[in-house]
Amino acid sequence: MTSASSEPEPTASAVPTVDELQEQAREWLTSIETGAIGLAIVAVLLVIGWFVGRALINGVTVGIERGAPFQDARTRKALRRARIPVAEPETMELRLEAERRRQRAATLRRVLNSALAVVLVGIGILTLLTTLGIPVGPMLASAGIVGVALGFGAQSLVKDILSGVFMLIEDQYGVGDVVDLGEATGAVEEVGLRSTRLRSLDGTVWYIPNGQIARVGNMTRMWSRALIEVRFAYDTDVEAARTAMLDAVESARHESDEVAANILAEPEVAGVESLEYNAVMLRLLVQVNPATQWDIMREVRREMRRIFSERGIELAVPGDAMVMDAKTPKVKVELHDGKRPSDHHQPTDDSGKPLPPPNDADGDE
Repeated sequence: MTSASSEPEPTASAVPTVDELQEQAREWLTSIETGAIGLAIVAVLLVIGWFVGRALINGVTVGIERGAPFQDARTRKALRRARIPVAEPETMELRLEAERRRQRAATLRRVLNSALAVVLVGIGILTLLTTLGIPVGPMLASAGIVGVALGFGAQSLVKDILSGVFMLIEDQYGVGDVVDLGEATGAVEEVGLRSTRLRSLDGTVWYIPNGQIARVGNMTRMWSRALIEVRFAYDTDVEAARTAMLDAVESARHESDEVAANILAEPEVAGVESLEYNAVMLRLLVQVNPATQWDIMREVRREMRRIFSERGIELAVPGDAMVMDAKTPKVKVELHDGKRPSDHHQPTDDSGKPLPPPNDADGDE
């Protein structure tokens, strides 16, 4: 008895039917339509975000550009309430202030618009790749690694740019201001996102990266102050010296119309600021227009010298002075208590005769 071999029956090839093809086509078209609708929605949202972001940026920068000019009634009223005297600005000063605000607003507008464009373009690219079925996870991971590497390599540049943006937003200083940035002091010639350019008094041009600026001292912000410290002899009449200092300011006012126009408040000499071993120090304070304190201090010092001389007010001298005797081949140095050498009496003996000078052991024999 023979057993029949169990051979597998041939199977028909899996050929999709017409219905299956139609179903796949419908699914494919549905996915395309869904992706297209999603892309269209994202594109519309990106366009709306662009216009809304631009409108917000323009609103902020236009407010910065318009500012609060000093000729505005509300601004001047607020300054008066804060007891900040501000003189009537000249036409040229108003133009310079308006130009400074315009440059600051234009720089911020460019930076913010560029940042907004980068963010929106990045969102659009990621959405398109996701719709096309391209995995963005590995790409984002790779971009993160590259970003970290670039951040370590260019961290000083990023720090400079961020510091420059915040400096512009806070309006710490602008073109034309005289500032002290720690390493350099001078007039600001250019303000950028990465660095600031100063010109010092001797003409040297300094370029300071914004990220390295630890402090800012603005000497010409809204108003300045002329400060003169004078040290008088210890036996000087303090009230007479104080009156002379105030009279010097009044005299400078009468001598120069420019000085009178730039002084914003009455001068002040509070009293004795310090008692030193050989001097009494008084301090004169005068509130003036920005960047005019140095000219006013020069004029006031000139008048002080004249008034002190006329009224016999003596300034302090060091307690120990060095007097050089240039008449002899060997220079002899004598220390005395601040008086002229002629004020020292020559020593005498019991009969009143002057004693001879001591022999110079090192002199010529």
